[in-house]
Amino acid sequence: MVLLADMMKGNKRDLPDNIQAAPGVRVMIIRNLDVEDGLVNGTFGTITNIVTTTQDGRKTVNLIGLTLDNQNSGQKFRRKIQGSSDNLVYIEKCEESTSKNGVLRRQFPMKLAFACTAHKVQGMTMESAVVCLKRVFEPGMAYVALSRTTSLKGLYITDFDERKIYADPAITDALKNMRHASFENARPLLQFLKSVVPTVPTMTIIHHNAQGLPTHMEDMRCHHELSLADVLCITETHLSGSSVSPRFQLEQYNMATRNRHVSYTNHTDMAKVNGGGVAMYYKTVLTAESRKYLQNVTDLEFVVIKVESPVTALIATVYRPPNYSHVRFLPQMQCLLDSLEMMNCQPIIVCGDFNEDLMSRGKKPIQELFQSRGYAQLITAATTEKHTLIDHLYISQPYACLQSGVLNTYHSYHNPIYCVIH
Repeated sequence: MVLLADMMKGNKRDLPDNIQAAPGVRVMIIRNLDVEDGLVNGTFGTITNIVTTTQDGRKTVNLIGLTLDNQNSGQKFRRKIQGSSDNLVYIEKCEESTSKNGVLRRQFPMKLAFACTAHKVQGMTMESAVVCLKRVFEPGMAYVALSRTTSLKGLYITDFDERKIYADPAITDALKNMRHASFENARPLLQFLKSVVPTVPTMTIIHHNAQGLPTHMEDMRCHHELSLADVLCITETHLSGSSVSPRFQLEQYNMATRNRHVSYTNHTDMAKVNGGGVAMYYKTVLTAESRKYLQNVTDLEFVVIKVESPVTALIATVYRPPNYSHVRFLPQMQCLLDSLEMMNCQPIIVCGDFNEDLMSRGKKPIQELFQSRGYAQLITAATTEKHTLIDHLYISQPYACLQSGVLNTYHSYHNPIYCVIH
């Protein structure tokens, strides 16, 4: 014979057999009622109201009104289930099958929660908590419990035993097997270099294909290493018009720009294509002047600045669109180099996106042009997400370079490249 009372008892995964409820009691919701609304398994609250009805002399609980710990949870649920005219979240009974075959249970999906396990509070944040370490039985369990509060002042510990605070030995073994990273490749490279050679006058030059200043200006402002540039060279500015909006200016920098539509005199088909454009930001403390127009350079997206102190240099930023053939581009590049070399200022640095992959096989006409004139290309690592090297940095006097390389960024297909000269 099977007693009915035994059939009514569920296991730990079922809705509770009974709930001891009263105003002021701490409870926890144990079902996902509305994930988007924050009413999920593990949501804590306090019973504030119990709504009942009486029929044939028998009182029945219809709704339980909760004041949730997270006041942002249950916004939609408040409108869905109308209780009294208050700001409580009213929970009604759920109906589901139990682990006993043929038994259907209707019960409120909650249980007492004056305390709960460490597993239940994973991911939660609270101002204060009392943590008991007595029943810690696995690695990391103490860490989960002890790291829930927003401050040390709000953490209260009972049954403290430092032996309960330990990590999984597998983690220690994994750390031992990790390869050691070279500090030379650690970020931020530029800040490290400035701390190593503080007495030597240097100038940091960074080139970055921003893929549009209108889209990525704020990203550039927030980049911790772009802000260390003395000269910041930008390709693909995507600017237009004869004036530059203040939103594209950088504090403590002068700006020189050359948009695509004014860069092509003979190849008007290129001037009509959207995008492109170059710009150079150079710090106001530098003694420098910009050159946007040079004789015989008529069809090239470029801008030049001449720096006289604290370090002497002639810097040019160039952008070659993918559809601008070598036949058209190379004569213009030769004219630019001729003009730069006539200014009697060394070293000459030419950087930009040349859309010539130095990591692929085949001829490299642009690199060969620079090499024939005694320039060295400083960048050896990939500069794009597809592991191509199309952002180049050429220098006429390689010994003037203290350091060069590729930086990281999150907002562009291209990573910035840099060199530090003295």
